[in-house]
Amino acid sequence: MNDNFDFTKNPQNEINMTDSERKSHKKIFSRLGFAFLAYLLVSQGISVLAGILIGTFAPQLFYSQNFLLVLSSAIQYLIAFPVLYLCLRSLPKSDPQNARVGIKLTLKYLVVCMLFMYVGNYISNFLMVRIEALLGRMPENSLNTILDNSSIWLSFLIVGIVGPIFEELIFRKLFIDRLMPYGDVVAIVLPALIFGLFHGNLYQFFYAFLIGIIFSYIYVKTGNISYTILLHMFINLFCGVLPTFIFSKLDYNQLMEMVSTGALTEEYIMANAFPIFLFLLYSYGMLTMVGIGIFVFLRNIKKININKGKVRFPKGVASDVIFFNVGIISLIAISVILVATNTFG
Repeated sequence: MNDNFDFTKNPQNEINMTDSERKSHKKIFSRLGFAFLAYLLVSQGISVLAGILIGTFAPQLFYSQNFLLVLSSAIQYLIAFPVLYLCLRSLPKSDPQNARVGIKLTLKYLVVCMLFMYVGNYISNFLMVRIEALLGRMPENSLNTILDNSSIWLSFLIVGIVGPIFEELIFRKLFIDRLMPYGDVVAIVLPALIFGLFHGNLYQFFYAFLIGIIFSYIYVKTGNISYTILLHMFINLFCGVLPTFIFSKLDYNQLMEMVSTGALTEEYIMANAFPIFLFLLYSYGMLTMVGIGIFVFLRNIKKININKGKVRFPKGVASDVIFFNVGIISLIAISVILVATNTFG
């Protein structure tokens, strides 16, 4: 546990912080919140404006998911990202200590990421079934809609390559560099929480939050953003783009119905041999990585090293400084509203 949040009653360990120092740190977190809120609002605002213009002058473009994917990515990464950078540029930063990671440790991180991804996806599906029972309909999974209706090569490029690069720069590099003085717990958990909320729906929140914790931990411990970019690329490609490609060749619901009713025929298997082979290979690969991930995580959980930061908060002050400021409250509130709207709207 991070010592920033757990102090004994020993007077020698008592930490003093003046009211002006507390307000100064609170202002930093508020500015961080407003910077990411600006990124969110610019993305959403320009998307709405672009939608109005398209609806007025070229409504046929609404039927092109390829165009919408490119447009959305361009708005986020070419317009909103520079706005975020300008907002954060003047805030003090402290780069994590640089450390090299070998192939063996990288593979350990990968299988743990797959485990957390699997667990988060299970939680999401569990909640979605309950929400479907409540609403009488299944909320739309925006990511599946994008992947199912976009060119596989465009999804490969944007979802599998471009997206991970920019998202790691945004939620790890820019964010964590400004949180390092406050200790590993803050630098790991807060960016992961915002990363999950920024996905904008409950389908993706839980697994994005959980793998965000792993990504943040890796960056904090290595100081090298390339590791998390590569892991992020693999997860997006293996868990997003690849299944979309497989199920574009294979009707999953039909296959499961035939298996459950015993109606699976040799003719059907021969006619769909390649996509069925890919599906089985993918399923076994996923389960194997998750199983290894459980083993690796349990075996190494005691080795997790959480360091305290240079800035030490007195007892009860940390949560007030980090969360109870106008910027972070506004960011979380608007993000939650967007998630709720996309889920229940």
